Amino acid sequence: MNTTDLNSLSFDKLVPSESKYLSKEDVPEEGVDLTVRGFKRETLKGDQGDEEKTILYFAEESYKPLVLNRTNASRLALVTGAKTAGEARGRKVNVFHDPMIEFGGKLVGGVRLRKPTGVVTAPKSDAGGALEDDIPFAPHEHRSVA
Repeated sequence: MNTTDLNSLSFDKLVPSESKYLSKEDVPEEGVDLTVRGFKRETLKGDQGDEEKTILYFAEESYKPLVLNRTNASRLALVTGAKTAGEARGRKVNVFHDPMIEFGGKLVGGVRLRKPTGVVTAPKSDAGGALEDDIPFAPHEHRSVA
């Protein structure tokens, strides 16, 4: 790629993410409807050291799994009507890039969940790696977050 090609890239594409997990760059603002496949607890390396996180996997294997935070866990319960993680399995959610997410007083954007729209959208990136068919809660694995 020459300098002219680099000059035309957005900053998100200039330094692409190599993360194994879903990020705002992987989904459009209008979102994509995905099916909850299951959850795993995994140990991820972060700025503050190792942290155990819950990872949400989707049935659509072309999408990366999502590191579930408290906000998205609450939204998952609300939009699916599920009271437990097991009840959420098999239900659809719309996963979208919300540019209005703030952190430290700055708009940074991020991934959010809402009710499914019924619109099917092709993936923006490769999820990489095959998953087992059934993903119940499982003991954590040790992974690094890029």
